[in-house]
Amino acid sequence: MGTPKDSEKTRAKIIEAAGQLFAERGFNGVTVREIVQKAVTHLSALNYHFRTKEALYREVLLEACRDASLSPEDQEQLLRLEPREALYVLIGESIKNYQKQVASNWQTIIITRECWKPSSVFKEVVEVYFKSQTDFIADIIGKIADKPANDHQVRFAVIVMIGVLDTFGLYGHLIDAIAPGLTDQLNKRNLHVKQLFLLVTQVAKTSIEE
Repeated sequence: MGTPKDSEKTRAKIIEAAGQLFAERGFNGVTVREIVQKAVTHLSALNYHFRTKEALYREVLLEACRDASLSPEDQEQLLRLEPREALYVLIGESIKNYQKQVASNWQTIIITRECWKPSSVFKEVVEVYFKSQTDFIADIIGKIADKPANDHQVRFAVIVMIGVLDTFGLYGHLIDAIAPGLTDQLNKRNLHVKQLFLLVTQVAKTSIEE
């Protein structure tokens, strides 16, 4: 008889296998039998933990979002800092995390695919992860710009920050192709962090009507 620990290991194996397959082929391109085969387990185990393929996809997507999100502990540490320092640290740590991960990992692909072609889980993901994460960042940037977190220009600054981080984190080969040497230059003396910090704060302080 399996132990609770064995059950959790099986559950994790199914999520990992499903994540890889969903990222490679999309939800409709994968069967539960293929997931079970890749996870080296039984169909009964998948049914026990997730019931349906839709429920499994939900867990896969939520797992990907958890990995990509600031933990409550991270947020608590950032809130202890002065807002400008908190933003600088947040940008720096985000860049480090991008450099550690592979752009082709399934978590990144699943999230990107969900934003491009939303599923029935999209609203839940937005509410639980995307919205709470952007609200947290907007609160920090708003304090720096002396504006409320829901100010349109502050929100625009958050989007600019996320967009630039994604571009440098996920499309390094493209940047190297169209701007040779730029990445190497920015990596010197932490210039990429400084430049993005200045860009985000300047955008936030600018009036949207200007």
